[in-house]
Amino acid sequence: MKLPLLALLIVSSFSVGATLPQTPLEPVYHQLFNQRGDLANSQLIDVWPQLNSEAQRQAWKEALNAVVSRQCGKDLSTAVPEWLDDLTLTLMQRDMPLNRIYRITLSGNSPRHDINVALTLPDGKNALAAMPVQYEAEGEFRVESEEFTQPISEGVYLLRVSSGGQQWQQPLALQGIGGLTQIQLHDRAISLNAPQVSHACPKPWLEQTLLSRSDYNQIWWAKSDQLTLVPWPSKPADSVWATVAVVSAENRGSVAVKTEHRLAGPLATIKN
Repeated sequence: MKLPLLALLIVSSFSVGATLPQTPLEPVYHQLFNQRGDLANSQLIDVWPQLNSEAQRQAWKEALNAVVSRQCGKDLSTAVPEWLDDLTLTLMQRDMPLNRIYRITLSGNSPRHDINVALTLPDGKNALAAMPVQYEAEGEFRVESEEFTQPISEGVYLLRVSSGGQQWQQPLALQGIGGLTQIQLHDRAISLNAPQVSHACPKPWLEQTLLSRSDYNQIWWAKSDQLTLVPWPSKPADSVWATVAVVSAENRGSVAVKTEHRLAGPLATIKN
């Protein structure tokens, strides 16, 4: 397998490295050079508290992208217990007229109905502990954070899920999201910009939804793997809420991580 370009550039610089300042990320680059994405990911988690500049944090983020580029993160060691399945952590930016918010959602499957979830952010705050878990059909569960007005930063997140006196926890190195421009609205017309993803990951896809404005129940949904807008069905434009989302996905072992840029507003203001 080809050596990630980032690791190649950094490690080759070690040959003249006597004149270069040391960086906390050196152990990460060594593991990338050895093509050990799992160990590089562990090192990324370990060195995060040592980073003290924007340049170091940007280099950390680029190294994380190099780790994920190998097998889309599926080779990383984050096994979940048998009472959890299909865990997905979604980082969302939602743009509405004159309003932008960010939100984190954890969803999954479990035969249990006493799930408690906590997600410690890089700044030490907890995003999910106080939020109710919603249970759906066939063992599905879902918990959403409050709405944030600030971007979701890169860094190490600590996910904890407990049930029946058992607790599973896993640190997750994440790139975060902020200021996404994958969907833009100009004069009611939607323009799409596909995000760049690793060749090892699924291609980004498009989701469209119509919701009743009276209760926000879903009344229509469509998905396009080609990032192609589907014509809206005939609905009373003033009584329907429309959303369009560009979604991309990667993994941290058994945990799927989705990034979603969502545009939302009354159907009358969004045409395709």
